[in-house]
Parts: sequence; C-alpha cells; structure tokens
Amino acid sequence: MMKKTLVAVAALAATGAFAQSVTLSGRAHVEYSTWGATGSVNPTNDLAARSRLADNGSRITFAVNEDLGGGMNAGVYCETGIQFDQANMTGQNNVAPSGTSSPSVSEWCSREGRLVIGNKTAELRLGRQNVWWGQGELNDTGSNKVGIDVSSNVFGVHGAGGNYTRVDNTIKVVAGSDLGAFAGSEVWTAIVTANEAASNGVDPTSKGKNLMGFTLKYAFNPQVVSQIDYLSATGTASSTGVASFDRSMARFGVGYKYSPGSIVSAQYWTNERTDLSGTQNTFANAGNTSASATGVTGTVKGTGYIFNLNHDFGNSFTAVAVYTRANNIQVGSSATELGDSGVNAYTLGGLYRLSKRTHIYGALNSIQNGYWANASTGGGGQASGTVSNGATVNVTAIGLQHNF
Repeated sequence: MMKKTLVAVAALAATGAFAQSVTLSGRAHVEYSTWGATGSVNPTNDLAARSRLADNGSRITFAVNEDLGGGMNAGVYCETGIQFDQANMTGQNNVAPSGTSSPSVSEWCSREGRLVIGNKTAELRLGRQNVWWGQGELNDTGSNKVGIDVSSNVFGVHGAGGNYTRVDNTIKVVAGSDLGAFAGSEVWTAIVTANEAASNGVDPTSKGKNLMGFTLKYAFNPQVVSQIDYLSATGTASSTGVASFDRSMARFGVGYKYSPGSIVSAQYWTNERTDLSGTQNTFANAGNTSASATGVTGTVKGTGYIFNLNHDFGNSFTAVAVYTRANNIQVGSSATELGDSGVNAYTLGGLYRLSKRTHIYGALNSIQNGYWANASTGGGGQASGTVSNGATVNVTAIGLQHNF
C-alpha cells in the first residue's frame, strides 16, 4: 500500500527536536458479483442467485510516526472501514453487524487503532488490533487480490468457531527487523471489555475471561517461510444457555516462494471449545447456528487444511487458486465424529495489474457444506443472506481495487 505524506517536520539539531510524519493511505475495493446459496437440506431455505455491487474491505488509514532518537520511535495508527457501495454500516443483506466489538465500518479506527512505541528490535502496541486475521504470505488472497478469502470464512466459523479477528483492549509486542528470520512474530493479550466494569455482572470467582495468543514467524531462507498462530480464550461468555466456555485455536503453515510474486503454501488448523457451565451448550450453538443435533453437548473440536497458490506470470497477470477442507466435527466428551459435517471450499481467480496501485480481477468462489454445516462468505458484509445446512454458496465476481 502506497503512503502519501501529508506533513513532515524536519529535525532541528539545535533544539533537539525530532522528525514527525503524518501519512494518509487506504484502499478502495468494489466488485460486481452474483451470490447464491442452493442445495439446502430444507429446499425452502435456498437463496436464489442475485446480482450486487459489493464493497470488499475498503478502508482509509491515518498514521503518525515520530523519531525519538536513539533508534526509538513512537506513533499512532488508525484504520477505518469505509463502504463505497452504500453509505451505511450494513452488510450485503442490509443487516448491521452484531457483537460486542465495533463493526469494521462504524467508527473511527473501527478496523484498527493503536498507539505504538519501540525500535527495530520490538514494538509495543496498545489498542484495538488484529490478532488472528493475518496469514501473511501464506494466504495473500482475499481482499488483497481477488475479493473473498474462502479459507478464513471456513476455519473461522466451522466446528468450535471463534473467529477472533479484531479485538479491543489489546496489548501486543511485535518483533522488528533486527530479529531477522523471526521478524513479524508477536505475542498479545486482550482484556475482555465486559471485565472492565463491575456493573456488567461478570462473576468475580470465574476464570480469567481474557484472551491471549501469539504468532511465530520464521523464514528459513528468502524462499521458505513458516508461521504458527495460537489463540486461547478462557471463561468467556457465549451463546444463550451457556454461562462460559474455554476455546483454543491453532494454525500451522509453510510456504515456498518459487519465483518473484509466486508462492505455494499449505496450512493445517484446529479449534476446540469446552463448556464450563452447568447448562451445557448444544452443537446448534457451537458455531453452526442452524444445526439441531440437540443431544450433543460439551466439547466440540474442528480440524482442517488449506492449500494456496499465487502464480505470477510476469506480464502483469497473477493467477490465484485456494482449496480449503474443514473435516467432520468431533463432539462430546468422547470426541464422536459427526458424519457429513465437513466443508469443501474453492477459489479460482486471476488479477491484472494496471499499475503498482490498481488492478482488476475475476474470481469464482464456492463453499460446499455437508448436511450438518452452514459455512458462508463473511467479512466486509460479503454474505447476501443467512445460509442453511447443506447449502452450496457460489459467488462469481469481477472487481476493481486501488491502493493509495
């Protein structure tokens, strides 16, 4: 993303003042697409394909950086979601996003907002931040290139669910360039907003009710890169009838950059959720809201894998292919496999660069649910309706993206 400096104050050696820069950057990303969900277990829940003009993760970023001297710097980063298709905060189904965190287009710094201080060894970052979203080079598709990222949509909601992405009240330490092959690694913890006010009725004798995790990156050489992500949420409130639960998620990946602009990668992921309350949750509330396996309670486990290919042909054209598999869910204390609860998802697309900042693209996306699964497109309001069990979601898109 290209940044344009708005203000630059030169260092004044005589007074000991240091340079400060203020920059504005962003992304405009809009596509014309068709979206439909058919083949549901109950055919009356099918959603016929409809045409739409959809914003796909547009944002504007305001950033400040000050050189403190001695290799230290401080700054502010504020990334706010914007929508070019309609001037409001609703998604493609005209329903405002819900949840305890601010939707990504509702407020200033709605995507990320942080205060930073550090050097080339490490930075301390405080504020609302991404904690699980980024897969870096291992899956550089989605809103960066061809619109929808089917892999994030599937592993974020399938099985135990818990797709924590942007989290409020986060304290994060990020490894800098001086750490070489480990640069970009991070460790973080977040204070659940409800715990900050006693009036919210949080049980003071319960477990920590905070989130924590880390991302470990390691580059074996310029061509081979790897990443491990881990997230743990303890004693957090959840769905109706469940006072609290523990959740953990992990993801392991490796990629090979076989030529400039080209990479092939593979990832394996797992998630698990365990009820802590006397009233056990059913599978219907375990990240799969339209299922009705009411006899299933307690632990829910999910696993899956992702294969990703970006191939740069060297003539301004890049092809993208993604395959994601979510395996059948394991449920209950005996980890019984729930048959036909898996998901297969595909993306096949390509982009053509008009410049370093602007490209056009086309993409075919398909999410194919088993009988006990209802994964859908998500993020940036990408869904045009609520998907039912067994449905296949198909999206065909052509889009335009400009980074500034």
